[in-house]
Amino acid sequence: MLQNPVHLAVTAVLWAILPVAAQAATFDELAADATAARRANRIPEAIELYRQAVQLRASWAEGWWFLGTLAYAAHQYPDGETALDEFVRLDDKRPLAWSLLGLCEFETGKYDLALDHLRQGLAGKDLAPEVEAGVRFHYGLLLSKAGFFDRAKRELQRFAPAGADQPMLLAGLGLNALHQPSLPNEVTAARQPAVLKAGAADRFWILGENDKAESGFQELVAQYPTVPGVHYLYGTYLSSTRPAEAMAEFRRELDLNPENADAGALLALSLMNAKDLSGALPYARKAATQRPSDPLAEYVYGEVLMGTGDLPAAIASLEAAERLDPASIEYHIALASAYSRAGRYQDARRERRVSMETAADIQRREQAAHAENR
Repeated sequence: MLQNPVHLAVTAVLWAILPVAAQAATFDELAADATAARRANRIPEAIELYRQAVQLRASWAEGWWFLGTLAYAAHQYPDGETALDEFVRLDDKRPLAWSLLGLCEFETGKYDLALDHLRQGLAGKDLAPEVEAGVRFHYGLLLSKAGFFDRAKRELQRFAPAGADQPMLLAGLGLNALHQPSLPNEVTAARQPAVLKAGAADRFWILGENDKAESGFQELVAQYPTVPGVHYLYGTYLSSTRPAEAMAEFRRELDLNPENADAGALLALSLMNAKDLSGALPYARKAATQRPSDPLAEYVYGEVLMGTGDLPAAIASLEAAERLDPASIEYHIALASAYSRAGRYQDARRERRVSMETAADIQRREQAAHAENR
C-alpha cells in the first residue's frame, strides 16, 4: 500500500495550533475537562470530552474545531469530517478549517467535496507551509482524478525535487502523465509498475534531466506498449523537439485507445503546426466533442478554428478552455490573439494583462517551492 508522505507534516503542525478563539463566557465542566485533557496530550480522552461537550452546546465553535483537528490528527477521518463540517457552518472564514475538512473528505472518499473544500482552503493563502504542501498535494491528486490533468500537474510538479523515493508521489505523477483519472490508492498491483515507471520518467522531465527522462520513456514504451496513455505521454515529451516522431506516437495511442481525446487534440495541434489545417480539423473537432469539459481539447479546437478563419467559433472554444483552466497562460495568450483578430482590442489587452499576472504568480510559487525544497 502506498503511504502518504505529507500527512505527518500536517499532523505535526496541528498539535501546535493555538485555539481558534477563546470564549469569554464560562465553560461547563465538560469543556474545561476537554481543554485540560488536550493540554495534557491525553488525546483520546480529549476527543471524547469534546464530543460530549458539543452535543450539549452545538453552537460552541471552539469545541467543534478541537474535535475536528484532534480527530484528523488521530486518523479518525469520519469524526473529523463531521466536526469540521459543523465548524465551517459556524465560521466559514478560516482557510485551515476548509483545508482540513477537505483532507478528511479525501480520506473518506468524498472526492468532489474534498476538491471544492481544498480549493477554498488554498484560496485563503495564509496556511502554514507544511499544511499548504499537504493540501496542494491532495488537491493535485484530486484534480488529476477529475480529469484536469494540466491543472493537476502544476500542483504536483512542485514536489518532484524531493520525490525520488516517494512511491505515492511517483504514482500521482505517473497517473497524471498518463492521463489516467485515478488516485494512487486505486492503482491495482498489475498496473502499478507501469504507473511508477511513468512517474519516474516524468519526474526526470520536470527536473530537466532529459537524458534520464528519454531513457525512462523509451523503457516505458518498450515494456508497456499497450498501457493506455503510454504513447500519448511519450508523444508529449517528443512534441517540442521531434514533432514527426511525436505525431507517430499520438497515432499509435489513438489506434490503441480511440477515446483518448487529448492524444487527438495534440495530434491536431502538431498537424496545425506543420501547416496541415485540413488534417488537423477533424482530430480537433472530435477531441472537443468527445470531452467538452477538457480544456486542452477546447484550446486546440479553438487554435485550429482560428487558423481556418472562423473567429466566432474559435473565440467560443478558447473562452471555454479559459473557463475550465483559468491559470493556463497559453489559453489567455491564444484568446488575446483571437480577440485582436476580431477587432476586440480591449478584450485582447485584458487577456494579455491576465497572462502576465498569471506568469508572475506561477514564478512566485515556483520560487517558493524551490526554497522549500532546498
